[in-house]
Amino acid sequence: MFRIFVCIVVLSFAGSGLAVQTAPAESSSRAKPSPTPQVQKPRPSRQRDAIMATGERLLFKEHDPAASVNEFKKAIKMDPWYGQGYMLLGLAHMQLGQWSDAQWAFEEATKVEPGNAKAYIGIGSALNEQHDYAAAQKALEHSLDMDPESAEAHYELARTLAATGKWAEAAPHVQRAIALNPDYAGPHALMGNIYIQNDNPQSALHEFEECLRLDPNGSLAPSVRQMIAQLKKVLAHQ
Repeated sequence: MFRIFVCIVVLSFAGSGLAVQTAPAESSSRAKPSPTPQVQKPRPSRQRDAIMATGERLLFKEHDPAASVNEFKKAIKMDPWYGQGYMLLGLAHMQLGQWSDAQWAFEEATKVEPGNAKAYIGIGSALNEQHDYAAAQKALEHSLDMDPESAEAHYELARTLAATGKWAEAAPHVQRAIALNPDYAGPHALMGNIYIQNDNPQSALHEFEECLRLDPNGSLAPSVRQMIAQLKKVLAHQ
């Protein structure tokens, strides 16, 4: 049986479709504010928005998540009730491989915005990276309860299930993610792994090729190219 597992790390927030790049985890200080329910919510300020704009530029345009973290921390210190600040702080920590810090930020977002389904996806993804699959599954299922049509939540839950060997349970979530967003590259790679587990190299090859077509320069591309080459060798000898 031909089995090789590709490590998949893709997370999308607010329609960004941003592929999360992993880096060695770092420790970081946690001088972070927590929203206090008794405190009146401050009104949005131009200064906060300007700081956020700087953080977003650093994160998305200059690809400097470490620098963006400082800006997002400034913004939420100024406005501890600003959910988007916690969301982008969590995303920056994810890009840095700082999983526990990312988890904290997404959890704070849920305190400010209890109905934020994407924040629970972030929690689940951060927990997946820390191999806390039971807690990840709980967070992701909660996200799907709030938004059953979220391709990201279905995909991330499939990753959780696949990581614990529950391939049959993972498959429908991957398929649903693909149906909801056919241009989402990550689920195709995970579906390829599922087909490998089912001894179906031809279908696996199709999924990996589709992943590469959709995101030829993404973080998954080198591993996917290796998988395609190996699958073609296997099929050539059948």
